[in-house]
Amino acid sequence: MTGRPADWVADACTDLGTDQVVAWCVGLLSGELVDDRPSLDRLGGPGAAALVARYARSPGKPDYWPRVWAARALRYAWQDGPAVHVAVVAALEDPAWRVRETAAALTRVHELGEAAGALRGLLGDDVPRVRVAAARALAVVGEHDDLEALATTGEPDATVRRARDAARRLLAERLDLPDPSGPAR
Repeated sequence: MTGRPADWVADACTDLGTDQVVAWCVGLLSGELVDDRPSLDRLGGPGAAALVARYARSPGKPDYWPRVWAARALRYAWQDGPAVHVAVVAALEDPAWRVRETAAALTRVHELGEAAGALRGLLGDDVPRVRVAAARALAVVGEHDDLEALATTGEPDATVRRARDAARRLLAERLDLPDPSGPAR
């Protein structure tokens, strides 16, 4: 097993079939138990299954890693379909910020327009990395109304402000509208 997530997922798809890997990821994102599936090392890398097993025996340890790995794996193993879309959009409301961040990135990569409403909500997330991922995704899947949502007024984090400004420019360009933060064309 090589050291890159894309390679782990490609190997899993070769061995198990893309349909099975995608179904597995959808199940993990939806909170299914991981016991009856292949080793989580296939998605999370060497040691992933052992980490989850250790955490399962320790109260208070995070339980979100399988969902993070599942969302990340869907970047490389994808099948367009309602079940996949529903799982990814639902993951935007996951209690774990890493899952929300990764799901937001997925909506950008796979252009899931139905996620726009949830992404707008994530612009107010407590975690700056989630807000950045949501802004970047809205640049790809957003519509005209999202230009206002991407306004940076009141955003305390400079990195998020830059991401939102860039997303507004990209969205305006994609929609063939004047740059909302600059002079009229």
